[in-house]
Amino acid sequence: MKKIILLLITTILLTGCQSTYDIKFTDNKIEDTIKIYTNNSVVQNATTKQTQNFQNELGNWERGYEYYKRELYATEEITGYQYTYSFNYQEYDAMSQLRKCYEDFNFSYENNRVKLTTSNKFLCKTYYKDIDNLTLTITSDYKIINSNANTKSHNTHTWTINKDNYQNMPIEFEIDKTQPYTAPKEEKEIDILGILSCIIFVLLIIVLIVKRKERRRN
Repeated sequence: MKKIILLLITTILLTGCQSTYDIKFTDNKIEDTIKIYTNNSVVQNATTKQTQNFQNELGNWERGYEYYKRELYATEEITGYQYTYSFNYQEYDAMSQLRKCYEDFNFSYENNRVKLTTSNKFLCKTYYKDIDNLTLTITSDYKIINSNANTKSHNTHTWTINKDNYQNMPIEFEIDKTQPYTAPKEEKEIDILGILSCIIFVLLIIVLIVKRKERRRN
């Protein structure tokens, strides 16, 4: 098992890897979830030297952030690590893993406003050098009133950081906790239609079962 883990951590950041950094803002907590993964087809190709080199790199990346819970996970297509930690709003400025990725990292929570601004250059060598893409996503239970994200979809805003753009990838966003996020009308309609469809499907099954039992009795 130990050999498998060492093999995995080598290939995770050396060959065709992806990473996601998800930050979820709820009422009292900020939840960080970091995933680093690669396709299962490359996991078996690491050398002993690569394993030794990456052990040192992984240790440097995790140093000072041991409170993040690390878990090994796998699907039929990918294998990787997941790091998670749940902060309160007062802890995030000093303890977030994202802080180490920017020279200037300014997080504040005042008067029900959550705000983050950073300097331009993304400094996390592990991310931009050894991983093809890092997808940073924030999701909020409250209205995001300002953001420089690459893509914006309602209460989910996403930045994509890679080897080509890491030198100019500042992160900026502001959340207003006095305004709970409300799904747009079309999303609500889709949800309602989905629920109604399920109810109708269940009712049809019940009707068919009842009719079948009546036929057997007759």
